Amino acid sequence: MSRKASPKSLVAGLFFLAAGLSLHAAGISVDPFQLVSHGSYDATSGLFEVNSLLDVGLKLSGGDKFSAVLRLEYLSGSVEDDLYESGLTLSSSASDSDIVDKLNASTGLALRTAAVSARNIGGSAFEATYFVGYLDSICTGEDFVTLFGAAPFSTSLKGPLYYPDGVGGDRRVYYDGLDAVYGTGGRFGLATEHRAFYIYLFQDSDLGSGCWSAIARGLLDSENLKLELYGGFSYDPDCLYGLFRCGLLFDYSLGQTGEFFAQMGIPRLDPTADLSINNFFFLFEPRFAFDPFSFAFTVFYHPSWYREKATGDEGALDFCLNIKYGSLATAGCQGGLSSLVKLRQLETVPLTLDLAPYISFISWGLEWNIKFDCIVFPMGELYEVFSPYIGVKTSF
Repeated sequence: MSRKASPKSLVAGLFFLAAGLSLHAAGISVDPFQLVSHGSYDATSGLFEVNSLLDVGLKLSGGDKFSAVLRLEYLSGSVEDDLYESGLTLSSSASDSDIVDKLNASTGLALRTAAVSARNIGGSAFEATYFVGYLDSICTGEDFVTLFGAAPFSTSLKGPLYYPDGVGGDRRVYYDGLDAVYGTGGRFGLATEHRAFYIYLFQDSDLGSGCWSAIARGLLDSENLKLELYGGFSYDPDCLYGLFRCGLLFDYSLGQTGEFFAQMGIPRLDPTADLSINNFFFLFEPRFAFDPFSFAFTVFYHPSWYREKATGDEGALDFCLNIKYGSLATAGCQGGLSSLVKLRQLETVPLTLDLAPYISFISWGLEWNIKFDCIVFPMGELYEVFSPYIGVKTSF
C-alpha cells in the first residue's frame, strides 16, 4: 500500500507546520528530493513507456539543545499511473482495485517523520529522541557525512537509478544500506567528534502493530577507516524465537589511488528456518583512481529479505564496472561508462548485460544524472535495447 495521507492527516500536518513557523530559529528545507524517469519497452503492451519515481519531502526543524523535526513526504513509484488514475471518473460498477487505485492516486503528502530530541543532557554528549515514522537508515554511509563531516563515499549501485523496479516489485522501496529504523519509539545515544553509539527501542512498522524491535548501532570515523556495526532483535508473534538482524559497513582508503568499500549483513534471521547464503546481503566494491580516471568494480548479492519483506531475489547476483572521468565532488561534473551484469537464477532470462554511458553534474544544489542504458545481451529488437534514464536529487 502506498504511504500517502488522508486529507485529515494532510491538514493536521500543515497545521503543525504553520505552528512551527513561529518557532525561533526554525528552518524549512526540501529533504529529500529525488525524481527518476526511465523509458523501456513493455513486451506486454507492445509500447515504449516512461515510468517515474518521485520522492519529495518538506522538512521543518528548529532548536539546538531541544530540537524538533517534522517531515512531510510525497512518495510514488509510478507517477504516470497516478496521473492517469487521478483523472478517472469511477462508475457504480467500478471494481475494488479501481477504487483503491483512484484513492491512492488522489492523496498527497504523508507524514514521514516527527521527532523531538533533547541533546547535551546534563552537559554531556548524551541525547534522547522520541520519534514517529522513518528516522535513520543503517549502514549506508550517509551518517558519516552529517555526523563527522566526511566526504561522501557510499556506493552508486543502489536506488532507483540502477533498480527502477524496486524491491519485491514495490517501486517505492529500493536497496539503500542494510536496514532502516521505521516506526514509533526512542533513540538513545551519544556522538563525539569521531565516534557515535545509538540504541533504538521502537514498535517496528516494517513488521506491523504490536511488533517491537531493539537495535544497537556504533560508528567509527578515522582518517582512513570508516566502520559501522549494528545488531538487533525483533519480537514477532508469528516467529517462535523472534527475529534477528546484524551487519557492518566498512570503508578503507589507501589515499589518492585506492579505496575498498563493503556492506555485509543479515537483514532478517529466523532461528527456526535454515540459514543459507540467501539470508545474506553482500556488497564489495574496490575502487582505483588514476587522475582524471577512476574505476569501481562492485559485486552485489541480493538478500531474500529486506526491510522485513520478501524480495523474491534469491540467488540474484550483480557485477558492475563503473569507469569515470572527472570528479563530481571536486569539479561538479563527471562522465563515464557503467556496465552491469545481472544473474537471476529464478527468471526466464538468467543473464543480462547492460552498457550505459552517462553524465552527472551538480547545478544549483541539484545533482543531475543522465544515463543511456543499452541491453547488449540478450540482444532483442532495436526498440527493446535502449532504456534512457534521467535522475535529479538534492546534493549535499
